[in-house]
Amino acid sequence: MRILNIIGICFITLIYSVNSFSNTPEARLLLTTQDALTQHAICWYEDKRYSEGAIISMANIRLICVAKNPNHNNSALSWLMLNEKNEVIYPQKPKTIRVN
Repeated sequence: MRILNIIGICFITLIYSVNSFSNTPEARLLLTTQDALTQHAICWYEDKRYSEGAIISMANIRLICVAKNPNHNNSALSWLMLNEKNEVIYPQKPKTIRVN
C-alpha cells in the first residue's frame, strides 16, 4: 500500500511538472551570433539596438550614442550627454601620476 502511494505521488508530481513547462513563454533571441560578430558597435537602451549618432531623451537629458574614445578607430560605443549647443560632453579623466 505504501509503495502505491509513493508511486501515485510521483505520478501526480510528474504531471504537474510537465504542465508547468508547457505554460512557459517561448524564449526570444534578440541577438544572433552573426549580429554579434558584424554589429559589435551598437548602443543598447530598453532592449533596443541603436547605431552611432542615435539621440534619445531620458528624464529631460538628451543622450547620443558615440565612441567612448574618439581618438580610436574601433572604440566601443556608449551613451554620452549633450549640452544645450548639441555638443557631446565627454567625461573628465582623473589626472594621475605614474611611476615606473
